[in-house]
Amino acid sequence: MKRYRGLLLLCAALLAGCASPRSAEQPKPQLPAGPGVAMVFEKRTFKLVKTPDPDLEASLEGLLSASYDLAVKNLVGDSPMEAGFTYSLAPKGAVYPFSEIEVSCIMQDKYARRRGPALCGDFFEELDRRIKKAVAGRQ
Repeated sequence: MKRYRGLLLLCAALLAGCASPRSAEQPKPQLPAGPGVAMVFEKRTFKLVKTPDPDLEASLEGLLSASYDLAVKNLVGDSPMEAGFTYSLAPKGAVYPFSEIEVSCIMQDKYARRRGPALCGDFFEELDRRIKKAVAGRQ
């Protein structure tokens, strides 16, 4: 029995060593920095319909794309790569995920301060208009 006791203590010590937290001496990973780094400049939540509506869900990408295109065209004309802008969508409804959505206006850092307010403002204004039109009569 003594022979196994030493083996058990050795195994316990090895497991304890594997489970220890990272030491404070190890460097933390650095986030990339530079002009190409993107950030969420602004988020907005939009209420849709309370019950599942596959047609509305299918139309969301078109609503977002059209709003994006208009905002980019207003800012930089026919050069969308010069905008440094994209968007993301996340369902946020509690019972029905697409009863509410959160849309993020994502900008490259180098453009955010100068163009962010106008670009995201145009994007969200147009998206709000299109969503209101799409959900009218579906409530």
